[in-house]
Amino acid sequence: MTQAQQAATAATSSTAAKTISKEQGTGWIICRVCGYIEDAKYKDQPCPACGFPPTVWMEYKPRRLSPKREKMLNLHLHPICVHFPIVATTGSFFVPIIALLIPSIAATLFHVVALVTMILPALVILGGISGYIGSKLRFKTATAKYPKQKIYLTIIYFIISCIQSYMAIAHGVNAENAWIMIILGIIGSIFAAKLGKMGSYLFAGRFSPYTAG
Repeated sequence: MTQAQQAATAATSSTAAKTISKEQGTGWIICRVCGYIEDAKYKDQPCPACGFPPTVWMEYKPRRLSPKREKMLNLHLHPICVHFPIVATTGSFFVPIIALLIPSIAATLFHVVALVTMILPALVILGGISGYIGSKLRFKTATAKYPKQKIYLTIIYFIISCIQSYMAIAHGVNAENAWIMIILGIIGSIFAAKLGKMGSYLFAGRFSPYTAG
């Protein structure tokens, strides 16, 4: 029996789990195998995320939120905003590598990297502020262990982005300093990846199916 089958057997045979009633047609349900949340009107259908039969569904009661907080959370500002600095940081080391490998287009690519890294600190600030606001909306705090660690990592990430930006403004990006930009970009990407992983913990829990892949 595979691990997924064992999880399904344990979930469907659990007496502690409160299963969805036949009469219920409103509200929410959650899959006991993968944690997917669905409208209760689909309780007779298999889980669309993991494909297990309807027996895996159980009743789910989401936390009550004020309409204003719920509306703000539904905008998903932080998940949207963090894409911009991540793409910029990745490009700050990936594009110079391409420029070094293809000298015929190097000048154009170096100019692109310089422009991107000039605005990179602003993008990091945008991601950090949206993360702070998201933490306050979702958890009503930004001073617990993980949110506080994310703030510290964001500060380091911001400092790295400022160094990249200063180098681009003061010296430009060229073949002579491209490897410095590449190394800084790789370091910045590591911090961005760490922040993303911690964000997934905050979103779904450290050992949930979402973070376990």
